[in-house]
This record gives sequence, structure tokens and C-alpha cells, in this order.
Amino acid sequence: MLRASRRRSSRSWILALSLGLNLFLAGWAVTQYLRPSVYSKPGVAPEVIADAIAGSLPAADGDLMRKAFAERRNDLRAAREAYLVTFDHFRQVITADPPSAAAIAAGMEEVKRTRQLERQIFSDTMVDVLPRLSRDGRQAFVASHLGGRP
Repeated sequence: MLRASRRRSSRSWILALSLGLNLFLAGWAVTQYLRPSVYSKPGVAPEVIADAIAGSLPAADGDLMRKAFAERRNDLRAAREAYLVTFDHFRQVITADPPSAAAIAAGMEEVKRTRQLERQIFSDTMVDVLPRLSRDGRQAFVASHLGGRP
């Protein structure tokens, strides 16, 4: 009788462990599927993101944000254009016959490099402008774009 009880108890633990593992793996698979890839199609342009951020701030801070991005508009556009050109070239490399692993690897690196340049200019602009915002502007930024209360 004691053995039957232990057997049922161990089966219960194994079943619970198996269900937990399956749920974990299913959750992981869903997050991997939904997560954007470095190599997914280009997203929204930095100017659009900056304008959305500026629109969520108090008027004076929004104007300050827009002015900071306007000063770097040419650099941002050049970086964006380089990224889009590189991305188009990468598409051609992938579909070329015969496929070349070396060319694909080089294309991936170039896409990452040009995307990083665009992000760096955006980040540098944000680092420059955020300290100049009012306290209310910084709090609005945190509440609207960093997912929570300041």
C-alpha cells in the first residue's frame, strides 16, 4: 500500500514538472516569435519617434526636443538612408544564386553597423536634450515612454 502511494506521489510530481516545463517552453517560443529581429524589416524612422516623444511632453519641452532633432536631421536622414540602402543590398545578397555564406555574413554585419549608426545618433540627441527638459518634461517622458511612473 505504501508503494502504491509513493508511486502516485512521484507520478504527480513528474506530471506537474512536465506541465511546468511545457508551459515555460511554450512561453519562450511565443516570445521568440513575437520579438523583433535585428534583421527584420526597417521600423519607424527616428524622426517619427522623436516627434511622438515631443508630442507627449509639455509644450516648451516638446519644442526643445523638436529643435534638437531638427539640428541633427541631416545626420539622421543620412544614417537612415545608408541603413535602408544596406538593407536592400542585404535582401539581394540573400536571394543571390548561388548563395554565399561569406557574403551573407558580411551583409549581416553591414546591416548591424548601419542600424547602430542610426541608433547612436538618436541616442546622442536624447542624451543631449533630456537633461535640458524641465522636471515635468522628464517626468512626462518617463511616464509615456519608459513604462511607468517617474
